[in-house]
Amino acid sequence: MNKDPRQHSLKIGEIIKRSWKPFRMKYYMNVLVVILIGIIAGGYTFNTRFGSIGRSNTVQEEITTINMGNSNVESVEDFLKSMEIIRVDPEMKSAGKQYTKGVFSVFINQISHSGSFAFGILNGINKLLFKDSVSRSVVIFSAVFMVILFTIFFQNVLLVGQCRYFLEHRRYADTRADALLFVFRHGRTRHVAKIMLVRDILLFLWSLTVVGGFIKTYQYAMIPYILAENPDIGLRDAFTLSKQLSKGNKWRMFVVDVIYGVGFLLSPFTFNMLSVFLVNPLHQCARAEIYTELRDSRKEFTDKGAELLNDRMLAVANVSDSVYPESAFPVPVHKRRRWLTIDYDRSYTFWTVVLFFFTYSLVGYVWEVFYTLLNEGLLVNRGTMTGPWLPIYGVGGLIIVIILRPLRRNPLLMFTGTFVACGVLEYFASWMLEVLFDAKWWDYNGYFLNINGRVCLEGLLVFGLAGVAFTYVFSPLLDNLYSKIRLPVKKAIGIILMIIFALDMVYSFNHPNQGEGVTYGEEGMGADIAVIEEDQV
Repeated sequence: MNKDPRQHSLKIGEIIKRSWKPFRMKYYMNVLVVILIGIIAGGYTFNTRFGSIGRSNTVQEEITTINMGNSNVESVEDFLKSMEIIRVDPEMKSAGKQYTKGVFSVFINQISHSGSFAFGILNGINKLLFKDSVSRSVVIFSAVFMVILFTIFFQNVLLVGQCRYFLEHRRYADTRADALLFVFRHGRTRHVAKIMLVRDILLFLWSLTVVGGFIKTYQYAMIPYILAENPDIGLRDAFTLSKQLSKGNKWRMFVVDVIYGVGFLLSPFTFNMLSVFLVNPLHQCARAEIYTELRDSRKEFTDKGAELLNDRMLAVANVSDSVYPESAFPVPVHKRRRWLTIDYDRSYTFWTVVLFFFTYSLVGYVWEVFYTLLNEGLLVNRGTMTGPWLPIYGVGGLIIVIILRPLRRNPLLMFTGTFVACGVLEYFASWMLEVLFDAKWWDYNGYFLNINGRVCLEGLLVFGLAGVAFTYVFSPLLDNLYSKIRLPVKKAIGIILMIIFALDMVYSFNHPNQGEGVTYGEEGMGADIAVIEEDQV
């Protein structure tokens, strides 16, 4: 007769001892993973809820702080403040106060003022698009809805990904951080999110009984790990298996949490360094060891465990220096659709590149003119030259098409390369124009994360996105269009444009385009802005 697996008892000392080995393997990767999860899931606060990171106080405790005599909106706002979802700083003592220009400044100031990312983003949209006409209650409820969706479909799913990382890392030393996206890669997001949501709802309801909440916290503790091994498992099976695995071991699981909890309590005295670099990653390794031991005991004695917990590659005896062989996983990787069908990895002829330069210079010119018209109410020639072109956009386009061509196969690298290259180009162009003409054609002072007013994060992000669009969409489409032009005609157009551009450059060097709405200086926008700011002070 088979021995009942529920009689298997965890050996706490053995668990803690075994957790040191995976903790030391690729130590900095372990730290990186818990930092990423800590940021997304809300910090490193010690919580007795096994398998989660978050605040230890319950929702029930927070609800009791609400003044029942308030209106519904006031009650919700009080609740959000008590949960620190909204934390208003009436004196606005934050760095965000210094940012007065740009889209980012609105969001940074709102987030700094409220202490809430979701509320700050939504209220920023309210101010930018709706001129602050949407009522505060609508913004609050929208922020709550956004936080709930984020928690259900991303945060909870990512916690399962964290369990997957540490389960793989026990036996595969080169496990990468992208194991956190395990559920998303396998296309099981909604199913896993549903089971985790049911778990959270049940834990909340049981927490109202206090004692029942403690018991169920550990009874449901194995669910994220079960999902990390088998994301296709049914809802009822996940809860049943977790209950059976934890039976007889809840107290020992609690003792393990308490042991590491001492480290969490001491961590504030080390500016949280103890938690980040030791306690938290070591605790996660210990949790993975607990699940593995309970899982193996279940599979050893019952067919049900062997059927549902069927990832045999997690139970290999020896540690491998490679990564987990994803092809061996029982659930196949979700097939990805090819996101782009245009042939972007092509070579461009010289005359096509010439036309690219003038096309992008014209597009930049039109963009700057309309931007100034919308924001300043001035219809002016925003170019540094007399003609309808901004050569900095053309040069940026050539850098993207020619110099950054080796990055085309990786959109993220292309974005990063464009971000950096255009930042260097814009900074150098601003400095050179100021040295040559003692004037500024753009000034980012007052924008979030600017460098000497020459470049700013907001502008560089736009350049990065534009670079991706130019590389994968616009340049190939323009090339298809220009290829229909006969070569002699294309050459003639290119030569004429280059002659006109050269003449304009010579003329503009002696008569630079300056003035109101164009440059920042004694004769331009900067003077008017300075006067306004002095009046406000």
